[in-house]
Amino acid sequence: MRSKFFLFAPLAVTLAQSFPAASLAENSAFASAIVKGTASSARLLSAGPPQGGAYRAAVEIALAPETITYWRQPGESGSAPAFDFSRSVNVAKVEPSFPAPKHIDEAGTIVAGYDARVVLPLKVTPRDPNAPVTLNLVLDYVSCGKICLPARADLSLDLPRDGASPHAAAIAEAERQVPRKLSAAEAKKRFTVSRNSADGSWGLRYLGPGKAKDVFAEAPEPFFIESTRAGEGFELKLFSGSKTAKAADATLTIVTDADAFEAPARLE
Repeated sequence: MRSKFFLFAPLAVTLAQSFPAASLAENSAFASAIVKGTASSARLLSAGPPQGGAYRAAVEIALAPETITYWRQPGESGSAPAFDFSRSVNVAKVEPSFPAPKHIDEAGTIVAGYDARVVLPLKVTPRDPNAPVTLNLVLDYVSCGKICLPARADLSLDLPRDGASPHAAAIAEAERQVPRKLSAAEAKKRFTVSRNSADGSWGLRYLGPGKAKDVFAEAPEPFFIESTRAGEGFELKLFSGSKTAKAADATLTIVTDADAFEAPARLE
């Protein structure tokens, strides 16, 4: 992933400057305090009491107009959000997930991210299901408008063990937008990937149901994959640094007119 120019704002400005966003409601037992940035803000949300041995929670990132933030794999530039839950109390595991992103033209570079408020679901498993849980998160992320601003939010929320959360519907909708995970066998029924002999790229053909609207491709470092529409399908180009590469394991997220799913694929 290529580096990107970031402007580092002083911490006092980052935390103190006001941020106009309709989603920033008053704090409650189901939401942490809001940490404000220059062009963004973040907080933790709870969906309510635990279900099936785990709590449903979320990170909300609100963005100023004409500002974006990045998906877990932005592309050749950008910076994915980083989560540090190590200071949480009575937490065995936290599993973040990401709603399907958009491809966004950022000053001539296509990145994967979000251009509006985004809610990132969290599944929180306690060590002791009978003891209280405090979710502590240090969140590092980036908001980009005319300039890119790194932000750090130190968030804390005692997860409620009873009551009805006003954020339950928003978290459920974000969970619905997270692509379903398919096995390799299931994926073969949905798409094919074949090598183009002319330029060494790969062609992806979607088999249905419905029509594919966009494809997001991920590969482990040091690889990254460009995905672009090509006729009725998509073209995938694999890079290692600034050079093209010949083979890698990939994860493909395909957004259709009906749903979104992610599946493994081998580019070779």
